[in-house]
Amino acid sequence: MTFDRLRLTALALLVLLVSAPPLLRAHTEAAAPAGAAAPAGAAALEPRVESASSDIELLGIIQGTRLTVYLDRFATNEPIDGATLSIERGADSAKAQALGDGTYRFELPWLASPGEYALLFTVITPDLSDLLAATLMIPGSDEAVHSHGPGVWARTLGLSTDLFGRTGTIGVLSGLALALFAFVLWRRRRLQAGALLLMIALGVGMDHPALAHEAAPAAAGANPRQPSRLADGSVFIPMPAQRALGLRTLISESTSVPMTLEMPGTVVADPAASGQVQAPIAGRLEPPPGGLPHAGQRVARGALLAWIVPTVGVIERATQQAQLADLDAQLEVARARSARYDQLVGSIPQRDIDAARTDALALVQRRTAVAGGLAGRVALTAPVSGVIGTASAAAGQVVDARDLLFRVIDPSRLMVEALAYDRAGATGITGGSTLASDGRTVALAWVGSAGQLREQALPLLFRVSSADTGLVVGERLQVIATTRRTITGIVLPATSLTRAANGESVVWTQVSAERFEPVRVTAKLVDARRIVVTAGLAPAQRVVTEAASLLAQIR
Repeated sequence: MTFDRLRLTALALLVLLVSAPPLLRAHTEAAAPAGAAAPAGAAALEPRVESASSDIELLGIIQGTRLTVYLDRFATNEPIDGATLSIERGADSAKAQALGDGTYRFELPWLASPGEYALLFTVITPDLSDLLAATLMIPGSDEAVHSHGPGVWARTLGLSTDLFGRTGTIGVLSGLALALFAFVLWRRRRLQAGALLLMIALGVGMDHPALAHEAAPAAAGANPRQPSRLADGSVFIPMPAQRALGLRTLISESTSVPMTLEMPGTVVADPAASGQVQAPIAGRLEPPPGGLPHAGQRVARGALLAWIVPTVGVIERATQQAQLADLDAQLEVARARSARYDQLVGSIPQRDIDAARTDALALVQRRTAVAGGLAGRVALTAPVSGVIGTASAAAGQVVDARDLLFRVIDPSRLMVEALAYDRAGATGITGGSTLASDGRTVALAWVGSAGQLREQALPLLFRVSSADTGLVVGERLQVIATTRRTITGIVLPATSLTRAANGESVVWTQVSAERFEPVRVTAKLVDARRIVVTAGLAPAQRVVTEAASLLAQIR
């Protein structure tokens, strides 16, 4: 009898040890005074009210007796400013004070009373009018004590909170079951197994709430007024932060667009509007009266660019001087004969007089040509109107024949040469586009293909459609060529597409006023500014189009 009583006493102590910690914790939480401070590191969201229509999205945040309302356009997330906003609660009504940037403020004394309120918001703007119904829940004092744990984030974001309410019960029941089994083993003299189960029972009964805390969302200890990433991978962006980041969205819609081909390209000069100036002979450069032109200077066709004074060797110069002296002698004889024949007009035939004059004139021209070879110079002129692209000339510079001195380019008439390594995909091209260095989209008109491979690539030629594009000859860029084939998908701005940590393509969708989710997609370029999503995204979703890259950086 004594041994049985000892075993019963040990069983009672075991049950007490297992169930005491959860019961003590429950008693401590129930005895906590209303309005007690939250545990260190905890964070609580202020009560919120949210409503939306096809035109307007409304979010209200309660701070004491103050209700701050943010109005946005539902499709674009653009703040609605200058609206007339009023609220109705039963027979009570109030008008909001506009704070600017789509923000409005109500002072409502009844917000200090906990309870559930049915509200009706009236929004009137110059271009629309809407009624938004919402239900506001203001927690009581004992609810506020428990609103600082992970359950507040779960309730705010629409997640299940049932597990958090059953944590203590699971711990007690598990501990009692294991304790009973340990007693049975003890009674059968299996002391080691009974002791092991006793330790497990104590661990389950005492440590289960800690396990439940570890399973809580990661944002439970974050600052609710700052952007933070939640446990499911979505991000929480408070409305003031959305205003600062400039988040914008659009409603996704499926459509058909031409298929595209991405190729590397290079800007080249139009052969019909460019030219080169080379030295026709060897000589020394001399500047014109206005000086030698420099790169970037605009010139007109036929404008004088430089002079070339021919360089002649010693022997060549001596030969030319001797020839010049001989011509001078012949010219004196011819002039004398022509003067004598002029005095004999009527006495000799007229043809002899004309022949003497012609011989004298021919000798003058020959002497001028030989003298020009010794001291003359050659003019270099612009072949086309445009801008000096290359200038490799200096005063006094000695150049050889065929040396390139100037290149003239018309910047309003440029072309782009792209290399297509996929010849099958390069069929049926109708046009293209590219992105300039300043971010502008440049349209390209299709000219044709070279018809001959260059390093196993097919050169394709496009003409730059507009004049003032900022492109320069030799600039490398990405050409997006459009074809006659089409593809169906959702067209979005290229700024919507971001990269995940593993390199996958991701777009962000807005699922509520302050919550955004990443969606992995398959996308292709439509042109330099747009993409088409072919898989992963459904129509009628709000996709972030501006500041999407900032959402991926939130941790």
